[in-house]
Amino acid sequence: MKGTLKTALGDIGRGKTAPCYLIHGDEDYLVEDAMNRIIEGILPPDQKDLNLFHLEGEDEDIDAICNSLLTPPLIPGKKVVLVRDTRLFHSKASSADVIKEITSNIEKEPRRAARAFASLLEMRGWSIEDVKDGQWKKISDADWKSATETDREKWIPKVIDLCDRLKITGGGKWKDTHRLEGVLKGGIPDSNCLIMTAAAADKRKRLFKTMTDMGVVLSFSKSRSESGQKGLLMDTVKDALAKKGKRLTSDALLALGEKTGFNLRDSLKEIEKLIAYAGDRETIDRNDIDAAVKKTAEDSVFDLTSAIVEKNAGKALQTLQQLFNQGVNHILILSMIVREVRLLLQGNIILESGEIPAFRPGIDYGTFQAGIYPSVKNLVDKYGRNGKWLATQHPYVIYKTFRNAGRFSRKELIGYMKCLADLDLAMKSSGADPQLALKRLLIGMCQRR
Repeated sequence: MKGTLKTALGDIGRGKTAPCYLIHGDEDYLVEDAMNRIIEGILPPDQKDLNLFHLEGEDEDIDAICNSLLTPPLIPGKKVVLVRDTRLFHSKASSADVIKEITSNIEKEPRRAARAFASLLEMRGWSIEDVKDGQWKKISDADWKSATETDREKWIPKVIDLCDRLKITGGGKWKDTHRLEGVLKGGIPDSNCLIMTAAAADKRKRLFKTMTDMGVVLSFSKSRSESGQKGLLMDTVKDALAKKGKRLTSDALLALGEKTGFNLRDSLKEIEKLIAYAGDRETIDRNDIDAAVKKTAEDSVFDLTSAIVEKNAGKALQTLQQLFNQGVNHILILSMIVREVRLLLQGNIILESGEIPAFRPGIDYGTFQAGIYPSVKNLVDKYGRNGKWLATQHPYVIYKTFRNAGRFSRKELIGYMKCLADLDLAMKSSGADPQLALKRLLIGMCQRR
């Protein structure tokens, strides 16, 4: 059955452990937290070493899982068979979720990204040899588009290189879950329990339906709305801080979210640092965020785009150099500038469209959220949910974009887009010095007209 973590833990506390638990979703912090709390509820600490059997998705062997489920625990008590990051619930229908897992983890969790790519190949019936050494370019556009609409040229070479360096192979043969389904339906010993976690799960898979019927399925997916992400972050951070007798001011929470992209896992890592930094103080404020949370490449990119908006050439060039010193690729820097100009152009168009209440540059964020943002959200339902569209961004991003859009004419922004497109072509097709080219671009964009 589908349930909630609170209900599942309550049942476990009353001695009613389900035969199996599937915990899935792309909010990986909550997935892992639920997994750990369920294991803690089932197994006493002194039994974990002998009665917890752990398999990673890349090593999952259905026969091994089944045999372990049918074997009594080593010592009296409960036995948990844990399969983390399983690929058994993937299908062609979940390709988009798998690709999202790949692209979001290439830098921060390369092994996870490589494993997900191996799974993508497997569900498409391709092998790693089919895509190595540039072979992926020979796969037809039709076949690729049936797997993804993303800009594959940007991430496929990187993840293939990861697979090679990490010795991760796979693909070409999909796993048959028939035996596992039979074992679960036939009944496993009352002492045993299967726990599986998955970043993506196709609900049409037979195994998904079997686990729903025989056990408990918990879903933790990221909110599609930015306000939902902020709300989840706020609630989780408040709980984490309350356990330590501390609280975070509202502006500090917003500053933390900006630095972590409202990513729950990254935010909670920073909370640990902030608790230590605050010492005996109960309240953590914006100054603590600025002092304790390190400046990331993303922060520097934000500073760069802010300097462009302010037409501050000195600050823009200084920040550009910081990005180069941090090893940020020039193509990424250019893409972030393109994103900022694109959002400004969209903001300019929306403000002049008459589809939202009048926006004044001096309006405060709270008034914007209450009086204007609801109308912006309505545009998403009217025109679609393209992730590159301003209306789908975080409310604070929209607010700042509207404030800055008035500093530019539409003709000026369209001119910038043309310059950026020309520079992108030049960087990819000639031997031009990218650092010098970007500096010239910034000087031109920061000239006051």
